[in-house]
Amino acid sequence: MPGLTEMWRPWAITACIMGCLGSVSAEGQTGDAAISAPSAINRSFGDSGLMARFNSSEQYGAVQARIGLYNAHNNLVAATGSSYIFDDNVTAFVTPANAIIPVPALGKGLHVKVGYANIMARGGNDGPTQIDNDTQVGMAQLVWLSGDNVLIGAGVIHETSDVSLRHNGGDISTQGNGWRVDMLYRFAPQWGASLRVSQLGGDADSIMPNVRFGAIRNRQNFRRRYSEAALIGTYRKRQLGGIPHGWVMRPALAFVWQDSKFDRSVNSLAASVAGRREDYMLGIATIRLEKDGFRPWNPVPYGEAGLESEVRNTIAKNEHDPSSLYLKTGVAMNLGGKGRLDLYAARRDSLKGSFQSTTFNLLLSMAF
Repeated sequence: MPGLTEMWRPWAITACIMGCLGSVSAEGQTGDAAISAPSAINRSFGDSGLMARFNSSEQYGAVQARIGLYNAHNNLVAATGSSYIFDDNVTAFVTPANAIIPVPALGKGLHVKVGYANIMARGGNDGPTQIDNDTQVGMAQLVWLSGDNVLIGAGVIHETSDVSLRHNGGDISTQGNGWRVDMLYRFAPQWGASLRVSQLGGDADSIMPNVRFGAIRNRQNFRRRYSEAALIGTYRKRQLGGIPHGWVMRPALAFVWQDSKFDRSVNSLAASVAGRREDYMLGIATIRLEKDGFRPWNPVPYGEAGLESEVRNTIAKNEHDPSSLYLKTGVAMNLGGKGRLDLYAARRDSLKGSFQSTTFNLLLSMAF
């Protein structure tokens, strides 16, 4: 299955990087020290909860899937002239892999980060819109660790996406290049902040079946800006008495904003296609409990619950479902002080009952 091949590709790429660089990162160390000595980045941010967000693609993938459903619903209503209840159930598989490698020759605290993520989403079969989406994102950044409290990354991204509209036989493919900037900041003993801003520009090609003309083709230039900001706390029983002994609580507040612009174009029938703007904003509040003691090669269970609510949505023209309950459960493992392996399942259930999403995430993050 091509989809499964794509899903495992990031692991193969990162395995090659690790194999080439693992001996270099352990140079000068012997025995257990070469295996368990944590990297400078993990020493600074490993206990903050910020690195998981820095390396995750789950929220980005969830936003793209939700926006795609809204657009498909709008197009179906426009094409048929009939009204439909917004209803869908999405299952997604997200497999990101990242490696952060020190490059002291460039300067103190400088690293290179390379990453690849595959996001494979499959829509349900019972709703009016049935959408499958495969997205691949590649990234290369220069990362600067400034002291023990600040990390800044800046670099380039490349993304390809293919959306299959099973309900009408249509297809939308996009390809673009752009930039991404990240920042992590520990501003208090128990609190830290993360910021991600990326911009992607490229072409969106669509093929839509038409009873009279067979198919209508169109190409539009697009520009998409995605921003994600979060505050994450870290508390143990000695800070808050209500926390169970041996567990860590991480309250988090996050805000996501995506702004997209599609230029005016002319389709294969020589008809003008109007340009459009899209604004989508999401507020998120969660609380996470995880087992304390993130020791090398020791699996650590965790659970998370919260609420996601749309703050602004200019995409939904007919009907939307603004708030969702968010639940997550998973297990993480410390890879000898050099990285982290996460396996979890996340569930989003809209409070109105019209949208459900289940995400399975397998995340590998290495820091040498």
